Amino acid sequence: MPRIGSTLRRRRMNSRASSIRLEILLASGAVAAALSVACGSSSTTAPSTTPVTLHGEVSDPVGDTLSDPRVPVPPDLVHGTADVVAGNITFLIQFASGTLDRQTTRASILLDTDQNASTGIRQMDGLGADYGIDLTASTSTAGITKADPVACTAQLSCFNGVGLAPITFVVDAMQVTVPLSLLGNADGRMNFNVSSYVFFAPPSTSVVFDVMPDNNLPPGRVQ
Repeated sequence: MPRIGSTLRRRRMNSRASSIRLEILLASGAVAAALSVACGSSSTTAPSTTPVTLHGEVSDPVGDTLSDPRVPVPPDLVHGTADVVAGNITFLIQFASGTLDRQTTRASILLDTDQNASTGIRQMDGLGADYGIDLTASTSTAGITKADPVACTAQLSCFNGVGLAPITFVVDAMQVTVPLSLLGNADGRMNFNVSSYVFFAPPSTSVVFDVMPDNNLPPGRVQ
């Protein structure tokens, strides 16, 4: 996916561009059909207060997004949490104030559910993506996808849809809860990273604006 910017773009593209743009674009296509029939409705809830059994966090500096003239205010990731409770994992993805656009913002969470970089689809930060969660603010729906390394090597679909989950919203944040049963019955211990992007159609293209944590840093870890 294209990245547009000047000094910031040149500094960040080398560490991000090669793998994440393909995975996000194909993940978008993998869930497009499912999202077309999903009927999501927005809601506002607070994160669960149920005791957490596993937890992980990632963060990213404010104001480090790329730029594109089609998106006046790029979606700027600043913080994310992952909490595992009672067979479910809940992700809360926080954006810088005013940068979450309910009409255009999307976020992708890539999951290394076996914490083994040699399996799944390899990312620049050493994460081997086994599953993905693609959050679309405009539909309040997240598509859950499973990685297919063999097909990806053959330049076919890298991720295939396995389910949907509703998105809820808090101030400047999206939250989604996914059963671990949709993630290969993983035990909840996993590595993850997050990217924010906007999908344009036609033509079908995605622009990644931010990655959290940056690809020169280790991915987040749920433990």
